[in-house]
Amino acid sequence: MDAPSTHEQLFQRYETIAHLSDNMLKAARQDDWDRVIALQQHYSALVDTLRPVHGRFSFDVSQRARLDALLRRILSDETEVRERVAPRLARLSALIASNRQSLALHNTYGLPRYG
Repeated sequence: MDAPSTHEQLFQRYETIAHLSDNMLKAARQDDWDRVIALQQHYSALVDTLRPVHGRFSFDVSQRARLDALLRRILSDETEVRERVAPRLARLSALIASNRQSLALHNTYGLPRYG
């Protein structure tokens, strides 16, 4: 995907990212983690197109206000998605640790593995 070269293209890209972050949050609220992951991949690809060009733009007061509002929306959505995924990651981490412990016991003592 090409990097934006005009202010309008830049704002369209941020609007698309904001829309994706909103959809990611809706999917997270519904525990649709496969959809969150799919949306996040598209989101990341769009963000990557902004990294090299964002600093090349200067903004007037109204453009800065528009950009700030978009960034606040995006960051708010990202924060809630992270808060919703944290307990799932903790459970997954505990499950992995339990499985490792079970495997280590099996390997050391020949005990049966569970899980």
